[in-house]
Amino acid sequence: MNWKFWQKNDTPPEAPPGQSRPKELPEAVGRYLVVDLKMDPDWVWALKAATRRREENHNIKDFRIFSPTEANAGGMKIRNFNSLDAYPNLVLYEGWVNTKTHQLELHANSTEKAA
Repeated sequence: MNWKFWQKNDTPPEAPPGQSRPKELPEAVGRYLVVDLKMDPDWVWALKAATRRREENHNIKDFRIFSPTEANAGGMKIRNFNSLDAYPNLVLYEGWVNTKTHQLELHANSTEKAA
């Protein structure tokens, strides 16, 4: 028998090119939320951001900000930027940031539906 239990055969699905796992907020985005928008720093720095790199300019990254505690409470698995398409109500903010010049554009997500 060939039991190699230390070797895993089931590899996690690959992220699409230019996307990575959700990580901490980019520094410029977190600073903007805390300093300019006067949000609670403890809450802001607990949030996560899923990013994807733009093909036409690799210095610009699109991001979506969400609360990992809400995602875990709802049993939602967030693997990358595109996985948030299935959970639009989980996205708090979205926008883009230029990693070279630290310019950013941020939009609050409005999931209210018109009656």
